Amino acid sequence: MKNSKNKVKIASGTRIKLQLDSRTIIYVRSQAAMDMWMEKYPGAKVID
Repeated sequence: MKNSKNKVKIASGTRIKLQLDSRTIIYVRSQAAMDMWMEKYPGAKVID
């Protein structure tokens, strides 16, 4: 299943790459968003 329509490009700013579990990797834009995800997934790791 391709999701090319749903991709969002971020023009500027830093992105934080989080690995939530063994198969799920997400990017967040802010520290607040990272804190929210880390609360939901205690085993999450910051990759980049």
